[in-house]
Amino acid sequence: MNSYLINFAIYTLAMVGFIVMAVYVYRKSINISTRGKSKEFLQIENSLRLSATKTVYVIKAGNEKFLIAGDPASTTMLAKLNENLSIDNIISETQNNEKITEFSTMKKLAQRINRG
Repeated sequence: MNSYLINFAIYTLAMVGFIVMAVYVYRKSINISTRGKSKEFLQIENSLRLSATKTVYVIKAGNEKFLIAGDPASTTMLAKLNENLSIDNIISETQNNEKITEFSTMKKLAQRINRG
């Protein structure tokens, strides 16, 4: 009877040790595979609230920037931004000239950005 309990205890400890080791190896392999990769591929660089529900975002995806309009019903890509174009300057210039309140105004802004 004593040998049965000793064998059971050794077997149980071996299985628990094996499970702990497997979890440790799994977690290490996950860390190695994600190391060196950017954890945030998409970044919001700037946003401009047009109204209570409408917002325009400058999104950076890798090395590219996009002008995106969003509201609860939809999301629309307005333009792909050039590298040499500063959206902050265009938005501040547009705000100085006129109050941005509609998506039509933002579409005009996007067309202006595309023309470069």
